[in-house]
Amino acid sequence: MSPPRLLVILTSLLPGTLCAHSFGRPYQLPMPYWMYIYGAMAALLLSFVVLAWLLRAERSHQPPPAWSFSPPHCTRLLKPLLQGLMLAGFGLAIASGLLGSQDSYRNFNMTFFWIVFALGASYASALLGNWYAALNPWQLLCQGVDTLHAGFCRGRFSYPQALAYWPALALYMGFISLELFADIRPLSLSVWLLIYSAINLLATFLWGARAWFHYGELFAVMFRLMAMMAPLQRDNDNGQWQLRWPFSGLLNQRVEHPSLLIFLLFMLSSTAFDGLRETSLWFNLFWADPFGVLSPLLGKHPLHAYIELRPWYIAYEVLWLLMSPLIYLGLFLLFLWLGKQLVGSALSLRELALRFGYSLLPIALVYHITHYYSLLFSDGIKIRALLSDPFGWGWNLFGNAITGRVPILLDMGIIWDSQVWLILIGHVASVYLAHREALRSFNNPRRAALSQLPMLLLMLLFTGAGLWILAQPLQA
Repeated sequence: MSPPRLLVILTSLLPGTLCAHSFGRPYQLPMPYWMYIYGAMAALLLSFVVLAWLLRAERSHQPPPAWSFSPPHCTRLLKPLLQGLMLAGFGLAIASGLLGSQDSYRNFNMTFFWIVFALGASYASALLGNWYAALNPWQLLCQGVDTLHAGFCRGRFSYPQALAYWPALALYMGFISLELFADIRPLSLSVWLLIYSAINLLATFLWGARAWFHYGELFAVMFRLMAMMAPLQRDNDNGQWQLRWPFSGLLNQRVEHPSLLIFLLFMLSSTAFDGLRETSLWFNLFWADPFGVLSPLLGKHPLHAYIELRPWYIAYEVLWLLMSPLIYLGLFLLFLWLGKQLVGSALSLRELALRFGYSLLPIALVYHITHYYSLLFSDGIKIRALLSDPFGWGWNLFGNAITGRVPILLDMGIIWDSQVWLILIGHVASVYLAHREALRSFNNPRRAALSQLPMLLLMLLFTGAGLWILAQPLQA
């Protein structure tokens, strides 16, 4: 079989190309996708012009408006109930993986962890604030150990300042690598959850719960970043709740440490990479050997050595995944440097990166939502039925046990239109946040607008690339 024909066959078998972007059947866009890209770019450019015209320096220092209210007293009773449900959910997930069916669609733990927790909890944080701080199952586990062994959560050593958020970043990279490249089954998922629980217990024993769950526990860091964009937030000083504009929690904020900036960039780059690796372009860059690197070394076309090269291809993808936040960091620093040169700012590039870092969070959020939100409908909806038969043993505890995988597929037009709007909204929010920060940093509307021209170009590139990646399953 010739390499071109074999390439077509293998490309058509790319795992997850359609389901990851929720296009389960062919769909014809109402107009060419490049028109969507140009339209979104034009809207983004117009928003920049409007912001540069309307925003003034004196407003950039004002705190964002918020409306405070006291929650009903009965809501305080929900906290211990929800904590118990969270612990029970993870306990059932681990038990069902160890003892239950190894069919991923019949076992409770796969849907609970990957869909309900990893996806649902992220979006809940972006809506409801940092609820996870009170319901973190691993922190609750450590507190339980502390009741048996007093002082466990105090730690034995001071948390090294040099570590900062690097442990959370390393765990995050490991988590995404497992998600994308490992053949995770219910049993292996339970084993990994036990290993992660042991890591949290050991880290708490060494450095204390306060430091570890601020810097090291990856979901605590990730959900806290998501919560900064939430329209609902709890005021820890007086216990009241505040209602505010979405994304306004990022105003007047500065990234705490470069390690947190790279963590934030990995939130963005890992999602973009997940979409890119499922395109024919990415597949062909390796297997079609367009630069003639592999064929001379192998003595044959790479496709004829597919089985032997497959592990190397996975290692190749892992390497690009781990490098992806550094690539984004390089682009971010380059465009910040160009803005710095345009206005002659005395601020260091490191300081500018920390000041403007949070302006990228809305893009990370909308990328994540556009790529994965439909899985909540197609897979997450099964969690209710899986509760009737969590081990896949044929139980029907609540009369709604699953009898087959019947996903709910949203209309393709609705999915695509929502993706376009979400990408646009996220980038407009980022342009607004960056412009507000520029007014604070340079205290002059003209210099602020001038400094943001390179950042506007970067946002335009992100918009075009994001929509191009999302459109690839349709083009296929």
